[in-house]
Amino acid sequence: MTETARRDLLRLAGASTVVFLAGCGNDDEEEPADDEEEPDNGAGDEDWAAVDEFYFDGQVSHWGGIEPEFLEGEENPTITLIEGQEYDFRWVNADGILHNLEIRDEDGEIVEDYQSDDVEEEGEETTLEGVTATEEMTTYICTYHESTQVGDIEIETE
Repeated sequence: MTETARRDLLRLAGASTVVFLAGCGNDDEEEPADDEEEPDNGAGDEDWAAVDEFYFDGQVSHWGGIEPEFLEGEENPTITLIEGQEYDFRWVNADGILHNLEIRDEDGEIVEDYQSDDVEEEGEETTLEGVTATEEMTTYICTYHESTQVGDIEIETE
C-alpha cells in the first residue's frame, strides 16, 4: 500500500469514527415521545373558571402576565374566558409609554366598548371592569402597539 493510500484510509477511518461517536453522547435528557403533548401553562379548566381578574404589565414589547399566578412571567399569554362570566382587566404601565387595553373581535373591532383609559405614566394602573365574555372576543390589545402588545382570547362555554 502506498503512503498516500494509507493516509487516505486513516483519514476515512477517523472521519467514520467521529460520525459514529457524534450520536453516542449521553446528557441524561430524554427526548419526548412524538405522542406526548406539550405541557400547558399549568392552568386546567378549573383554574380558568376560578379567574375573575387578569393583571398585566404593559410595555411596548408585550403584555406581561402577573395574575393569575399561572400566567406570571408569560408574554402576551393566551387567556381563556368562560362565556357569560364577568372579568376585570387590570394593568400597570411598566415603561412610561402611552398604552391602553382593548378587547377586540376577529375583525379588529372593539367589542362592547371594552377599552381602558390611556395610561402614560410609569407605575400608573388602570382597570377595565365588568367585561362579560362573549364568543366574539378574540384578542386583548394595545391600540398604540398592535404588532407587539397583543394576546389571544379563547372562549369556552360551560
